[in-house]
Amino acid sequence: MAISTPRFFAALLCVAASLQIGCISPEEPGTLVPPTADQDPALPQRTITVAGEARAIHTETFGDPSNPALFLLHDMLADYRAFQVFEALSDRYFVVMWDQRGHGLSERIADGEYTVDSIVEEIDALKALHSPNAPVTLIGHGFGAAYAALYMSRRPASVSQAVLMEPVGLNGQIYNDSYYSVFDDSTWNATIARMLWQNEALTATDHETIDYRALSFVADARWTKLNCDNTNPPPFPVWRPGGYVEILRERMIEGGGSIHEYKFDFAAGLSTFPAMVRILVSDCSALGFDFQNKNNRPLIQHSEIVVIRASGHRMFIEQPSATLIAVKDYLSEY
Repeated sequence: MAISTPRFFAALLCVAASLQIGCISPEEPGTLVPPTADQDPALPQRTITVAGEARAIHTETFGDPSNPALFLLHDMLADYRAFQVFEALSDRYFVVMWDQRGHGLSERIADGEYTVDSIVEEIDALKALHSPNAPVTLIGHGFGAAYAALYMSRRPASVSQAVLMEPVGLNGQIYNDSYYSVFDDSTWNATIARMLWQNEALTATDHETIDYRALSFVADARWTKLNCDNTNPPPFPVWRPGGYVEILRERMIEGGGSIHEYKFDFAAGLSTFPAMVRILVSDCSALGFDFQNKNNRPLIQHSEIVVIRASGHRMFIEQPSATLIAVKDYLSEY
């Protein structure tokens, strides 16, 4: 059933009100969504310091630590739960998966901790833990692929290989021009995002409420144009979305500008990045071959595009075997 505009806005207003008067009132961590690493010491985790704050990061590693390190970067409203297919790469790599700060089961962050520099600093911190003396391989999806590109741009000597799975536009101009071709603005835009995540003084309980509501966006992909069938999108496994990070992300990529006037450049150094980069695309997504070939591929000095057939944006869920083969072929060749 489609979400009608009045019902959708009513739900948003309920969430906004719940932060103050309690449409949903969890009494302790874990009531609505799983607790985060700082709340549950049993979760596999490490502490990293980024933007001057020490945060507990939910993370797991697979394989021999003496092998080359491979980092996986998940998309928005996601965590590393959906990346389990890539455990198979641990036969040759030391695979590092983590929920980025403020996402998944990692500790929530405050306003001021989410900047372009802090994204680079976060990957630096993981590299210092797992591969301090050697470059790493990066695999990213969506915004995670854009952040991988940012890291390659800023730290070219720290990256040996990269697979970008349908990155969003890598600079503000592309993102501006393509916004309405990717997102269905009748049900999602920056204004609605601000309504949804509007509380500026979030407590741990407030984060639970926001993240619980954000699960509806993960389950209902009709606010994007990324699936073969948006009325019946494939299930996407997520432990816990990072709701508040989405308003912080909007602020960051707008660069202080107005709504849908994005001012960022994650690709400034990619024109001289020396290694071959593989861009994986699906054949249903608005971020597929035509988008990447026109927009992102020209920004990268050496790149190639491989199509995963019969799939949308969540290719590693819809076609895990084909996606894994495409990744392995690249890793073996380059």
